[in-house]
Amino acid sequence: MSSEQSHTIESLLQFLKQAGMEGLINPAVARARRNAIAQLSGELTPEESGDVARIDVDDLASRFHKLEGSSIRMETLDLYAERFRMALTDYLAWLEDPTGFVSVGGEKKRAVTRGSLSREQEVAERITLEATDNPSNIIPIALRPELSVYVANLPLDLTAVEAEKIARVIRAFANNGVAGNGTERDG
Repeated sequence: MSSEQSHTIESLLQFLKQAGMEGLINPAVARARRNAIAQLSGELTPEESGDVARIDVDDLASRFHKLEGSSIRMETLDLYAERFRMALTDYLAWLEDPTGFVSVGGEKKRAVTRGSLSREQEVAERITLEATDNPSNIIPIALRPELSVYVANLPLDLTAVEAEKIARVIRAFANNGVAGNGTERDG
């Protein structure tokens, strides 16, 4: 990876990809930042796309919210903006001093090695990473250690009656609590 790159949005995205692969930034953090940029970049002006140093992330988030309206939760938009801001900070710092680069929030390595996690911790980590890599309208639900399901496109104003209707449809798929081997499953 060379710091002789331009200031385009494409260069920023390439930096995040490479930084995650090379261990400059935790790969999950780099992916989450790329996802945030992908979500917000549709509202970039040509000038901002050509020179990321010109981006005012708060202004960008405001423009995005005006166009998307209530289709995105404010908490999600705030998270996207924060990730975009951190990605910009890291990219500009890396361009300035590639050899002395230290990420502002994307630690290089995991604090815990994978082998030392309990099975429950591994499942929780996987769900967290899956949620980070998926759009905000997809909700992962861990059923068993090796199985998650995803619920998508729930409206922001979901009512209890609507939630119950969804639950009835899902209950119709249930195998009366009996696994394929005839034993009861935990719920």
